[in-house]
Amino acid sequence: MPRPRFDKLEPEKQAAILKVAAEEFAEHGYEAASYNRIIERSGLSKGAIYYYFDDKEDLYTTVLRDAMQGLVLDMGNMGHAKDAAAFWTEFEVWYVRSLRAFQEDPVAIGLARSLVKAMTRGSAGGALAELRTFARASMDAFIDQGQRLGAVRSDLPRDLFVSVLMGLEEGIDLWLGERVGGMSEKEIKSSAALLTGIYRRVAEPPVVTTKTKKKR
Repeated sequence: MPRPRFDKLEPEKQAAILKVAAEEFAEHGYEAASYNRIIERSGLSKGAIYYYFDDKEDLYTTVLRDAMQGLVLDMGNMGHAKDAAAFWTEFEVWYVRSLRAFQEDPVAIGLARSLVKAMTRGSAGGALAELRTFARASMDAFIDQGQRLGAVRSDLPRDLFVSVLMGLEEGIDLWLGERVGGMSEKEIKSSAALLTGIYRRVAEPPVVTTKTKKKR
């Protein structure tokens, strides 16, 4: 997390620093990104950048969080869904809109790929831990709303269920990270339908058959 001093900066200055850093990380990836280039392009001194961030990993974490908040819609807000079917329809719409947003932002595409590389190489561990915390809150909201509508199962221990869905999401992120950036509108829609179907097979309540009832 950035130091409290960063939060006290004017929004315009915050955005300018994060924009420069995002472009550097998107172009070069986390490991090859140069802290010195970011400092030079942002017009700050080396002392000033450390005044706001502990190190490069701290800055990378802040950039990723900012990008996620700006591009990825809240999974826990599935529009105006009133029942289970509408919930999953809204979830697919969420996927389409999120993928479109990435396609329209070259920097976001670069950041997504940098994140995939960091995940596969085990670098930027602090950044990944912070992002998992961010994603956990979104996943909790997704489960809560889905269970209220009967769209998401409630027969598993909560911590186990969240862990399973988080693992699923990370696998999807790795898959998408290699593809985002060159997807046509047809591919966006088919990918959204595919991924929604995978989520449904894992998260929907199990079907109770007559045989199942008799066993009980």
